[in-house]
Order: sequence, then C-alpha cells, then structure tokens
Amino acid sequence: MIEKTVTMYRKAEMGFVNALSGATEKVIEETHFYDTGYMQTQISRIQKELKRIEGEVKTSIEIQDNSDYGKKHRSELMAQREQLLYRMVFLASNSFKNLGDCVKMADGHNFVFMECIQGLQEYHAGHKDKAFELMEAYFREHGSVEGHFLANKVFGMLLSGKGLYKKAVPFLTYALQFIPDDMEALEALQSCYRETGETRCREVVGEVLAVLGDTEVYVYI
Repeated sequence: MIEKTVTMYRKAEMGFVNALSGATEKVIEETHFYDTGYMQTQISRIQKELKRIEGEVKTSIEIQDNSDYGKKHRSELMAQREQLLYRMVFLASNSFKNLGDCVKMADGHNFVFMECIQGLQEYHAGHKDKAFELMEAYFREHGSVEGHFLANKVFGMLLSGKGLYKKAVPFLTYALQFIPDDMEALEALQSCYRETGETRCREVVGEVLAVLGDTEVYVYI
C-alpha cells in the first residue's frame, strides 16, 4: 500500500520536477536506492579507490619515476583523487551529522560546493536567516544542485519559511524523489500546496502522509 501511494505521488509530480528542477532520467531511476545503505556503499567504494590511488602515487614517488610518463601519471592520479574526494564530500553531506567531517575532508581543496555546506550548517545550528542568505546566493549562481537530497530539502524549507511557496515546491519535490517518505519535506510541501491553492496536489501529498503516519521512516539528523 505504501509503495503504491508513494508511486502515485511521484508520478503525479514527475513532470513538474523535470521542468523546474532539471532532473535527469538517471537520477529518477536511482531515487529508490538513495538511502543510508546506498550512500554508505558508495562512500565505501570511494574510500577503497582513494586508497588505491594514494598507493600508486606513493609507489611512483618512491621509485623516483620522473619520466614524462611518470609525471603525467601522477598528475592524472591526483586529478582522480580530487574528483573522488569531492564525490565523497557531496554524498556524505546529505546528513547533518556528517557536515563537520565534510569540512575537514575538504580542507585545502577548492570545492565551491562548500558554500552550500556552510548554509546547511547554519540551518542545522538554527540560524535560518544566515542559511537562507548563503543558500540563495549559491542556488542563484549555480541554478541547481542535482543529485543532493538535503540541499534541495533545506532550501525548499527555507523558501517556504519565507512565504515563497511556489518557489519552494520544485525543491521540496525534487528532494522527495530521493527519499519519498521524508515526513518533514512532505509536510512542508503539503503546506505549500495549501497556501498556493493546488488542491489535487495537496490531496495526493495528504494521502502519502496518511499512509506513512504509522510507518517507521528514516529521517536525516
């Protein structure tokens, strides 16, 4: 029953999200895997790959391979390391409890996404005005944050809190593609539809909330 209702909700909203949030087919197909287990598995794979790359770099330095090939290979390895580290920070930052570690991991690296993470930290600390200032500036400059549950959820919550209900809808809806049973985001979305008079959409969200009311759900804390 839960799966049927959530599927109905996601189908009703999919076209809207595609138009306003830039969702891709690949992201949509992977949404039902975007939970704790999925992220932990991905992070574990990245950690293993980072360890492998660092081992190769160490070996190259130890054998003093200063040939053109050796230098190029080390450069490519370091570029791969940078990309993997960014991916790990991006994934881990979907949980408030990981934000501090993400800041430590990104220290010394020029990841623009850290501006968004700073906004998430301010939100978690209860500084919503500062969080809104930071995240609005980030979204205004970069347009969207594809593939990130928490950033889209929080920005949607902030927009809703400012009374910008229509602007909040696509961000909350996009976040719910990743975790369809997030109660906080669902309630915020229902509130937005109530304020904008979108009766049918509000009813669909209400049905999902009713089904999930007696169900244990995972909430990022």
